[in-house]
Amino acid sequence: MNVLLTIPHVFAPKAGSLYSSQTEDKRSVKTAALKTATQGNVNRHSPRHYIHASLGLHKPVVTRELQSDMGVNLTIQVFTDPAATLVDQLTPCDGVQLIGASMPDRTRMPMLASRRAIEQAEQYDVVGYMEDDLLIEDPEFFHKIRFLASNSGGDYAFLPHRCEQIPGQGDVILSGDPDGGRPDLFWDTGECLSFAWPLGERRFYRATNPHSGCYFLTRDQALRVKSYWEPKEWSSSFQLSGPLEQAGSGILLPVLKVMKPVPAHYRFLMVRHQDQLWTRHRFEAGPTQA
Repeated sequence: MNVLLTIPHVFAPKAGSLYSSQTEDKRSVKTAALKTATQGNVNRHSPRHYIHASLGLHKPVVTRELQSDMGVNLTIQVFTDPAATLVDQLTPCDGVQLIGASMPDRTRMPMLASRRAIEQAEQYDVVGYMEDDLLIEDPEFFHKIRFLASNSGGDYAFLPHRCEQIPGQGDVILSGDPDGGRPDLFWDTGECLSFAWPLGERRFYRATNPHSGCYFLTRDQALRVKSYWEPKEWSSSFQLSGPLEQAGSGILLPVLKVMKPVPAHYRFLMVRHQDQLWTRHRFEAGPTQA
């Protein structure tokens, strides 16, 4: 399976900003996250892996290279402004391409990366867009994306939950939905889908909050998105809350139904966010909390 992921990357510290990409104190965190999102994802999903193998009785143990058909041929393209970047901290890595894109308005970088993923879809089995701090932990992730799309007619885009870990507590799902939903939004229909899975049924719902910091589409789905946006010159009549949201789920909403796993099934399709946004919000008071 040939997979393309595009990543927008800008690091430009700005006093008083709440965004990690504009906070000098986050430089080391963002550098480590970028390495994980690029080299980490390529290494995790490559067909190439290794095993410690003995050459025989009383002979040395060697590290032997093997190939796994569970892996994918992953290409990651990082779109970045050379004047505001941390890519100089990356070591060369097969599968990671650095693409310089100087632009006066750097808030347009996410849409550039997203558009280029869609425009190159003909050459790949799966294409995706994601922010520069996500790790795709599940080694079967891309196989699941194809499974879900092929078993739902191709009209649905299946987005993972973006999660962090609260030390000593457990995972926290970011980008949750508001209580009561948002019936004023055309995509908040309450629609649900379920799929048979060896370990039990897996359920998905039409997410009120469609943002996950990423999307992943089969070739056919991406070409449908391309056919919709090219005549419009990638100009939208609506805007989500920011450029990252618009470049992610924003370009999907007019074309595909955006689904996420129900929270109880979040582990089935999730990505790991390399930050601590969970610290911004208090714990809800409940029966077990004072």
